[in-house]
Amino acid sequence: MVTALYSQIPMHHVRPTINSYAATTRLNIINDWRYDNLQQPHHQFETLYKHAKFAQIELNQLIKKAALRTDCHAILPTHKSRIRAQQKIMTELNGNANALTDLARGSIIASNIDDLISAYDYLIQYTDVRGVKNRFSRPTASGYRDIKLLIRLPNSHFIVEIQLHLKKIALIKNGAEHSIYEQIQKIERQAMIESRLLHELEQRKIQKLRQHSQHLYHRVWQHYMGNNRLAS
Repeated sequence: MVTALYSQIPMHHVRPTINSYAATTRLNIINDWRYDNLQQPHHQFETLYKHAKFAQIELNQLIKKAALRTDCHAILPTHKSRIRAQQKIMTELNGNANALTDLARGSIIASNIDDLISAYDYLIQYTDVRGVKNRFSRPTASGYRDIKLLIRLPNSHFIVEIQLHLKKIALIKNGAEHSIYEQIQKIERQAMIESRLLHELEQRKIQKLRQHSQHLYHRVWQHYMGNNRLAS
């Protein structure tokens, strides 16, 4: 476990020593992995939630330092709301509060692939990483890409989540795709309220919305790939 305070981490910037084409290749071969049976330091939800705000403060300190030293931008949200946390525990985690690993979370946004790799290298080197999920090599059905890291903080011992984004992809996620997601949710929710399957027309509309999302993500991903080919 990492025991050093973040203020003790060297102040130099972490810069890649490989060219942009090699950075893209490396990005695509980062493997998914995760330690088994990850657990938070508190088993009872109320105790866990009470301490989450302190874990978020500790995480924010880490994210700000990592972003500063890798020419990236830090996104520092508050910890997950009580309602959303309880919903996830009940619907996805079989009631196990100590399995909730994204109660405290944040993001680092990079303008290019090289800087994203720098942020990844920084976190791998200076934090206690407990898991990695690479959605650049295996994007979601909508075409969305990022890297998610699970990290154990040295002081609070919380497991927290840091997402590494590319700027143009993040803009779509928080803008156009969010609207698409809400439209799909509205259609599916109505069918659920009426206790029925989706009509053929509804299915076609959802498929069209998802294809639009894929097109948006594919276009910006090609932008990054094109820039890398030119840089190489």
